Amino acid sequence: MSPRILCLGEPMVEFLRLESGDYRRGVGGDTSNAAIAAARQGASVGYLTALGADRFGDAITALWASEGVDASHVVRVAHAPTGIYFIDPDPEGRFFTYYRAGSAASLMRPGDLPQDAIRAADILHISGITLAVSDDLRSTALAAIDVAAAAGTAVSIDTNLRPALWDIETARKITHAAMASATIAVTSIDDSQHLTGLADPHAIAGFYHDLGPRIVLVTRGAAGCLLSTPSGSVEIPPADAAPVDSTGAGDSFSGAFLAWWLETGDPDIAARRAAVVAAGTVSGFGAVTPIPGRSVVLAAVP
Repeated sequence: MSPRILCLGEPMVEFLRLESGDYRRGVGGDTSNAAIAAARQGASVGYLTALGADRFGDAITALWASEGVDASHVVRVAHAPTGIYFIDPDPEGRFFTYYRAGSAASLMRPGDLPQDAIRAADILHISGITLAVSDDLRSTALAAIDVAAAAGTAVSIDTNLRPALWDIETARKITHAAMASATIAVTSIDDSQHLTGLADPHAIAGFYHDLGPRIVLVTRGAAGCLLSTPSGSVEIPPADAAPVDSTGAGDSFSGAFLAWWLETGDPDIAARRAAVVAAGTVSGFGAVTPIPGRSVVLAAVP
């Protein structure tokens, strides 16, 4: 049976520098984090990407196997490596060093896409990072969107803007063009100020509705989220949290929202449950380990 939610992007092996000076290995990548968050809510989830035929690629697929994320359509290649990055914590923030140029995912082509699986899915999820990594991955993501839209598969796009990956004018042009085929848009208030020039959440929601999406979520960190649909908008309050690390919070929110929206058909319930997942994610260290599972979420928002 094909996964009902498919996420497309570039997962990477991460190395986090500890206070001791040693590095701890993990797995990062925004749409991979989203896939794991969705799977922990009980959703049927799969991932689309290319990985090197190396031990780093093995580590990523092993994580997905342990989380119940279907990797049967992942392409493994011998001619390109799996991307990696290093995180150096600092009192002023986290500093990232990426080694992704020429990675297997960055070289992925539209011909690598499992079109039948995309047509069979209920949701295809991509992000601004998916669109920004390389021209090849961008073309692949846009082709996947076309396949999904033609088949009636809902498309979800998280803007997840990374200015270091592309210039703002290109980001605006490509992201907004892709939104024309989207059903769901997830964007942060910070992303949208750069991408739209707007600061008011309601104006931002209106901007994205005009591009195409029926459901728009404008996340605002500790201030919660604005959910906007054709029937109106509602403020989703933040769930209780004890923040220690914001890594992956937006990704886990997106993945959890898709899982609960697919299950309930109610974006309000889905957003409130996704807020619980985001709160749990920021209350622990790392992008994956603290993501709450289904039972925790249902105990908080039945």
